[in-house]
Amino acid sequence: MHDTITANTNAAHTALPVTILIADLHRDPRNQIRHAVNRAVVDRYATALRAGVELPPVRVAMIEGVPTLVDGWHRVAAHQAIGATRVPAVIVQATAREARWLAAEANLAHGLPLKPREVRDAFRAFIKARKHRTPAKAGQAPGRLSYREIAKALGGLVTHQTVSNWMHKDFPDIAREYGGEVGMPAEAPSPDDPEAAFASAAHDAIRQAVAAARGVRDPDRRGAIIEAAEVALRELREAAPWRPPEF
Repeated sequence: MHDTITANTNAAHTALPVTILIADLHRDPRNQIRHAVNRAVVDRYATALRAGVELPPVRVAMIEGVPTLVDGWHRVAAHQAIGATRVPAVIVQATAREARWLAAEANLAHGLPLKPREVRDAFRAFIKARKHRTPAKAGQAPGRLSYREIAKALGGLVTHQTVSNWMHKDFPDIAREYGGEVGMPAEAPSPDDPEAAFASAAHDAIRQAVAAARGVRDPDRRGAIIEAAEVALRELREAAPWRPPEF
């Protein structure tokens, strides 16, 4: 059985689920990386709840004493759909910036695949939460993750080239700290080089397709996806001369 808390709780952190009043939850739209709630998902969760299925607890960040939802928007909506007033939750302490990254991290790890613009929002949350910084070692200044490591932290949904491009556009001061990291010049396509933008978009589309396919378990559907991928690969090979990248 879950303990029950309200907005007046003094609990700073609990790894065990508690029960929190939905009315007490602050739902900041900035913490919802997905730009919309998917009604079909809410309905599916609501059906499961009516059947007695326990959904995983939502995640709530205590920000200056305010319980703020960071993961579980669809689950909260499903509980409301069946008339529930409380929802199981895991509570953590966080700053506002950390909360936005927690929300983004949760959406990268599970649920519906993120759209490219949503992945970019997750990237911005990652940088603002200073997750690109690494702890200082003895006698050394704090380090930073490479563009490739940041891309990996974002679930591999974009290339390191896209990460560099976003860094230069969204955080130019931080981008200057990276200096001449390998791959940087190719990641800022200019208006005079539309082919670079096409290449970046193609890379991102492939990553998105692979991410979405992870959610398909039916063998026939997976087979159809693989067949479509093989047809696309043949078309790419035959459309123009190409050579494998050199590493």
